[in-house]
Amino acid sequence: MFFFFFGSQQCSAECGSGVRTRSVVCMTNHISSLPLEGCGHNRPTESTPCDNGPCLGKVEWFAGSWTQCSIECGSGSQQREVICIRKTENQFEMLNPHECAFLQRPPSQQTCYLKPCGAKWFSTEWSACSKSCEGGFRIREVRCLSDDMSPSTKCDPQLKPVEKESCNTQDCVPEIDENCKDNYYNCNVVVQARLCVYTYYKTACCVSCSRVANRQSVDLPNP
Repeated sequence: MFFFFFGSQQCSAECGSGVRTRSVVCMTNHISSLPLEGCGHNRPTESTPCDNGPCLGKVEWFAGSWTQCSIECGSGSQQREVICIRKTENQFEMLNPHECAFLQRPPSQQTCYLKPCGAKWFSTEWSACSKSCEGGFRIREVRCLSDDMSPSTKCDPQLKPVEKESCNTQDCVPEIDENCKDNYYNCNVVVQARLCVYTYYKTACCVSCSRVANRQSVDLPNP
């Protein structure tokens, strides 16, 4: 019977004082293990001190605290700052990240899950407005979905987002034709004589006749 031990030869600390541990087993014929008392009282130690040298001057990654989860329920994310530093006697010096490139970098982001959300309202993007001016409407699809994105009936109806709303309520502005202009100084006489119904005068006094046409279209009663 004899003691057999196995374990990690790596020190628990990358620098400074640490501990190296191993497991101790009482063996016989290299086959079975016995209670440790069967090998006598000269049991080897399971841990031994180790020292990888002073920590001062060594570079390492430093990870800050995690932020709060990005959402109150369901699957979210949280971040932390990870920087490369060199320790000095009473402080540390921040280095360029490439100085720590030979070391494994701690993750700076991770997923988080605080609690299930239950059923929740989801909506699509708004559609294009039905009119460009003088009042149109736009629509979107609104659904109640559970955590696994399957349809649900458990959403609060009072919290349901609107599915339709008005848009582009401003007045329509008539397009300006750059070729439309008054070619005569007395186009007001043409308007007063009601000659704008004729193509010749309508073209020769385009601005004045167009102004009168727009005014008449606004004054027309609704059917």
